[in-house]
Amino acid sequence: MVIYIEACESGSMLEGLLPDNINIYATTASNAEESSYACYYDAKRETYLGDLYSVNWMEDSDAEDITKETLFKQFQVTQQTTNLSHVMQYGDLTLGASHNVIEFQGANKTNKQQSAGRMNTLLKGDAVATVDVRQSILSHRLSKFAVNSIERMQLERELAQTTEQREIISKTIDSIAQIAFQVNRANAYELVTSKRMKLTQHDCYKAATQHIHEKCFDIQNEYALNKLWIVANLCEIGLQSFTINHAIDNVCDALGRQNFQY
Repeated sequence: MVIYIEACESGSMLEGLLPDNINIYATTASNAEESSYACYYDAKRETYLGDLYSVNWMEDSDAEDITKETLFKQFQVTQQTTNLSHVMQYGDLTLGASHNVIEFQGANKTNKQQSAGRMNTLLKGDAVATVDVRQSILSHRLSKFAVNSIERMQLERELAQTTEQREIISKTIDSIAQIAFQVNRANAYELVTSKRMKLTQHDCYKAATQHIHEKCFDIQNEYALNKLWIVANLCEIGLQSFTINHAIDNVCDALGRQNFQY
């Protein structure tokens, strides 16, 4: 089995988790700690059409003779051309080195020479971190309308609302960490808010994030997901679920659950 994963912090899904002896080879858009990047902004559709990692490996498949190219060679090409995040590989690396791409992807029957211009640096030059895509799209849309136009003012309000939502999410997570340490380990606050730790306490993390989802805001938000590593750190330093949930209750009962508009 071969897996390609396009997601922020996608390496965290496999790092230390995917064995190297079960005949699975995987590559990811980023390591366990960094964002992946959207690219190919389309002004007509007002959205990004691709992600840098995914575009690079698919364009490589279009351009190369995949009957001869190994999975590892494609990984190397994708790693080299994806210059804003660290493309990673996991699992059975011998599978990647010994099997060709054709075994896992359909063959392109068209003339490969027509794909020579695949590395379109102009279109990829607008790449933006996934966590910033929402604001970037609004900024692109703003530039289409005249100052003081009704459309521009509406978009300015949307952009301001998006920025405010990010601030609420950030302050909420930080406040949860602060209150969690009022009980004990007060000196660990700087540690858990400054450095990502490897997640091992999965049950604690799942319980805490579900409680945030129920009490604070919908965590299916790219910025909320980007901040949850702080919650993971609370679990990793040994805080119990009831301590973290008590902090969540204190913070979010005071604020009320935020119903963000997407």
